[in-house]
Amino acid sequence: MLAYFYYLWEEPMTITLGNWINLGDIIIPYGITLDALSLTVMVPVGIVTLCVLAYALEYMSHDPNRNQFLITLSVFALFMTVLVIGDNYLCVFIGWEFVGVVSYLLISFWSTRVQAMKSALSAILLNRMGDTFFVIALGLMITYFHAVDYDTLALAAPYTDTIILNILGLLLILAATAKSAQLGLHAWLLQAMEGPTPVSALLHAATMVCAGVYVLVRSYFILEYAPTILLGACWLGGLTTVVSGLIAIVTNDIKKVIALSTMSQLSIMLLAIGVSAYDLAIYHLYCHAFFKALLFMGAGSVIHSYIAESQDMRTYGALQPYLPASYTAILIASLSLMAIPGLTGYYSKDIIIESLYGTYTLSGYILYYFAVASATLTSVYSMRLLYLTFLNEPKGNKYSMSLIHESIPMLAPMVVLVIYSIILGYNRDSVIGHYGLTLPSNNTWIDTEYTLPWYIKLLPLILGMTLSAWLVYTYEYAYKNINSEIFNFLSNRIYYEQVLNNIVIRQALTLGGVLYRYVDSGLLKVLGPTGTSRAITYINITIVLNLMYLFIKDTPAVEPYILLYIGYTAGDK
Repeated sequence: MLAYFYYLWEEPMTITLGNWINLGDIIIPYGITLDALSLTVMVPVGIVTLCVLAYALEYMSHDPNRNQFLITLSVFALFMTVLVIGDNYLCVFIGWEFVGVVSYLLISFWSTRVQAMKSALSAILLNRMGDTFFVIALGLMITYFHAVDYDTLALAAPYTDTIILNILGLLLILAATAKSAQLGLHAWLLQAMEGPTPVSALLHAATMVCAGVYVLVRSYFILEYAPTILLGACWLGGLTTVVSGLIAIVTNDIKKVIALSTMSQLSIMLLAIGVSAYDLAIYHLYCHAFFKALLFMGAGSVIHSYIAESQDMRTYGALQPYLPASYTAILIASLSLMAIPGLTGYYSKDIIIESLYGTYTLSGYILYYFAVASATLTSVYSMRLLYLTFLNEPKGNKYSMSLIHESIPMLAPMVVLVIYSIILGYNRDSVIGHYGLTLPSNNTWIDTEYTLPWYIKLLPLILGMTLSAWLVYTYEYAYKNINSEIFNFLSNRIYYEQVLNNIVIRQALTLGGVLYRYVDSGLLKVLGPTGTSRAITYINITIVLNLMYLFIKDTPAVEPYILLYIGYTAGDK
């Protein structure tokens, strides 16, 4: 309803509910802001959340803790709403924090599984690292600007020292890197697939992982005056999108393949932010949420129908006759993800890739080819998923295949997302440029639309289709005989987690143990509570002993006082 009113009048609304802090000239309110950006993000959050809740009613129907799951999922949606419509960075941070905490509860929902608990712990710890950078950014805003609301910062940014803006931009990029699973802080995303499929569809499609991109777009007035940080964000997105695509083409877990594609698409959004195309980034976030949620729901339908509930695509095969509706849903979502003309993904994704070339800079040219490589890899792993799951020869036993069936209640919300995955992109040209991002006046996408040669525009599509066709027809011969060293390197996720554990985490734990022994249990106790209590005790005893010693040893010195006291008391009598 609010989105409809905004569509009618295009007038941002801010509702202040009260003040957190009134301290001198520092006034930190709490309230909600309903502008083009927040309402654009709220549409996929609201629609996908409703679809996922309807899907979860059937998916979790036999779980003894189903009600607890649905309540937790609803609480997650509540705090995601707080994050999106908060009217300053502190409100956003409250939503940001609670989204991370509730995601821990959802990923570890099946708490009897050790792997689920370990995955949830990994997710919350890596997210806490990003939260730390966000807190430092909040502290800097209060220190230098005496405010955390968007309007004050937007007005002050053009007149602020570039070093401060660069530091703020870097901190926000690092916070978004953790939340949106970019290279370096991405290890938690694949492990989070241990949670139930509705959790994956909600957290890793429309809401939580998009929070980082949303905060960066919301902070465009800071990033635009920190071009070095924008360039760094662009390269981070380019490297992440290629690496995630390479890992996805050798991954066999169906949910992990889709999670890696989420990581890749978030990197595409980061590329758009890096070339100042903030409206394109938000538009891709808007469109991507629907077909990615549909992919996860389709994968959940396959897993749910399989008696062993296996997630390994190598145990599937020839499921198309048994699951025609799920196959149709995954096919449409995959084609939209591959940016096939006529579907939603094409209208939001391809213009970002073209915009990289349309910047006419060296980094833009290089990252254009990175993005083309990523789009090609997206086509390859999407077709591989379809081939192994639905078109390959059957790999399961006869009994398992005989029990496979569609679940009608799970298909109903998928139909809604199928429609969105087909038609949503048709309204693109009346949407781009309407996000109220008045600074900068960035219209390079117009040049991109009308000045690029046709082969630059069609290169991602041509390469994607060619290699996908090659993969389908030569899978048994070419794909399986890939160089084993490269295959092992990619199937072990470029050994990043091993490096992270052995070089960073183990060393950090060792350092933490040393600091605990010598600082927490040593120096701080001596100077803190233990030392203070002992000092108070010993100082009192020392004073008493010294007084007694003074009286005994230096009797002449105290004699006049004693005689005076005796005389005074005798006189009273």
